[in-house]
Amino acid sequence: MSGATAGDYAWLHDAWTDGVGTTVLCINLVRGLSPADALRRIKVTPGTSGEYGVAAYTAEGGTVLAESGWATKYVTNVAEPLSLGTAVATVFADINGADFTHEVNEQLITTFSLYSYRFREGNDPDRFLTDVRELGLYPDDDEYAVNLISSALALASRTTGVRLSRSQYARPTLTASTDHLYPSW
Repeated sequence: MSGATAGDYAWLHDAWTDGVGTTVLCINLVRGLSPADALRRIKVTPGTSGEYGVAAYTAEGGTVLAESGWATKYVTNVAEPLSLGTAVATVFADINGADFTHEVNEQLITTFSLYSYRFREGNDPDRFLTDVRELGLYPDDDEYAVNLISSALALASRTTGVRLSRSQYARPTLTASTDHLYPSW
């Protein structure tokens, strides 16, 4: 695991936060897959456009998927999920809450709200407890990390070994529409 810190990902959190402090993001760190392979697994075609989309960034150790919609949260149960034969960590945040999920080879290792780690679930929910405590996601005396989203992104990096730098994020990337993945409401 890498020694990523919340400070290492504050810039990414800021990139997905609006002018009034609301963060809306769905970031997936996928170990050992290329951007094209990651997009194929979630059944999207690079170069397509639509109302919602995903960008696939080449990162150290794998790929980072950043969504402008929430499709990846829905498609993790399709035939070829992102975690098949590898690991994926997802940080999801919107105005209703924020979550961290880690899966390995289609098995849920841990998932928890960034506001209530004590209610975590999964096959091995305490696997990353040392990192969770170090990053302030399981507070002592009810004191949370200053920036839970940045801490969760650092945890995702630590648990997958995938690291995204500002320069990698600034490079051209594969993008695709995810409109067809949304369930009908």
